[in-house]
Amino acid sequence: MVGQLAFIVTGYALHAFLARWLTPAEYGIFGVAMTLLTWAEITVNNGIPVALQKLLPEALAGRGETEGRLTAPAIKRAAWRWQLLLIGTVFVALFFASPLLARVLRDPRMTFYLRLAFVDLLIMGVYAFYRGMVNGYRDFVGLGLSIAFYSLTKLACSVALVAAGFGVGGALVGNVLSSAGGFVAMLWFTRRWERSRSIAAPTGQKSDAGATVIRFAVPVLLFTLLSNLLVNMDLWSVKALVADDAQAGYYAAALNLANAPRFVLLAFSFTLLPSLSSAIADQSWDLARTYLRQTIRYLGLLLVPGMALVIGTAGPLIRLVYSAKFAPSAPILAVLIVGASLYSMYVTLVTALLADNRPGLALAIPLVLAPVELGALVWLIPRRGVLAAASVSAAIVFCALSVVLFYLFRRFAPRPDLASLGRAIVASGGMFLVTRLYLPGGWLLFPYYVLLLLVYLALLVALGELRGEDVDMLRGIVAPYRKV
Repeated sequence: MVGQLAFIVTGYALHAFLARWLTPAEYGIFGVAMTLLTWAEITVNNGIPVALQKLLPEALAGRGETEGRLTAPAIKRAAWRWQLLLIGTVFVALFFASPLLARVLRDPRMTFYLRLAFVDLLIMGVYAFYRGMVNGYRDFVGLGLSIAFYSLTKLACSVALVAAGFGVGGALVGNVLSSAGGFVAMLWFTRRWERSRSIAAPTGQKSDAGATVIRFAVPVLLFTLLSNLLVNMDLWSVKALVADDAQAGYYAAALNLANAPRFVLLAFSFTLLPSLSSAIADQSWDLARTYLRQTIRYLGLLLVPGMALVIGTAGPLIRLVYSAKFAPSAPILAVLIVGASLYSMYVTLVTALLADNRPGLALAIPLVLAPVELGALVWLIPRRGVLAAASVSAAIVFCALSVVLFYLFRRFAPRPDLASLGRAIVASGGMFLVTRLYLPGGWLLFPYYVLLLLVYLALLVALGELRGEDVDMLRGIVAPYRKV
């Protein structure tokens, strides 16, 4: 979470800078290009790397010696081959498809920017591979530090290039350079972990785990592509169906802020998948239920106040980050934060299906819902405007989350702590009431957020929600690193 918080803080610093250097229309071009790139990079981010997160813990649990088990070096070698093939194929396909995508978006200028953005696929694919290695080895400290280094590189390079006068193109090149920085950091932590555990080089292995890797990676990849459509299709539809280019800029600005919980809480997905895979491989069902129960509880404690805070301060938050010219983004943000929070819970908990070897079931959920969302967007946006797009996205994600929760409770029976969720709602409601009494603007918003969070924590303590086990957990996290 520390690494993801660095990603969020530097990301919003970058967007605040871009919003002041670019016009709303130019910012809309950048936002659409980045969401299309992010969706395209799912192919290299969430197929082979996720397979590494699942298969490496299982291989390491058997110490690589058990007959019939795949070893970590064999998995690494097979995954690397498939990743290189995927990187090259996707990049070539999208490079030549860029003119068609620009026509669909009704903006011929997008061809150049899309091609420039898609260059990042080449380096991000390698970065993502080693991120999957570090995650599969469960070196979560290395993972967090590498993500933070990637984020700082992105901020520094993008700001320097845009300030030098390269505009939207400079921001996209800065994104490419940040992937190179992240790759270097992930490679270093991978090599360090392997040396410390005496993991053999992959060239020394005879067995090829390619079939195992690809059987898991393909449905996961398709699932992630379709799942991300659920939260990106609304912006693309606004760009294609609304004649005013500035509306896409306003929507992109709101979407970037709304995605904060999604990116921060990726930390839960990064840790839940390898941990749950290890527990299931060991047939430790009580441990698996504990992982799920605690994950659901902490998601509730974080997401509910997050929604209340953003809805209560949407107007001044937009003006602080993007300037007053993006004020029309505020009502859009208030709706999008609900959908983004639900999506954060959905993508976190759906990792339980992947850990339980149910990638096909995970794929079926967005496969059914994506066409429904597309039809609703095409019908409603011309009639109801951009707020309808945000509402449709939130409703579809809620349906997806409901299906995942139904499966988890039937399969694992994690005994959800409904009382904890209720206390989080009450405490968040108290925090929201404060925003109705007083709402500052400008930089005063930062200390105001601290005050709101203190109100929330005080109410949780008063309601008896913060427990001794939470304090013990925090001590356990901090203790190993006090000597560092």
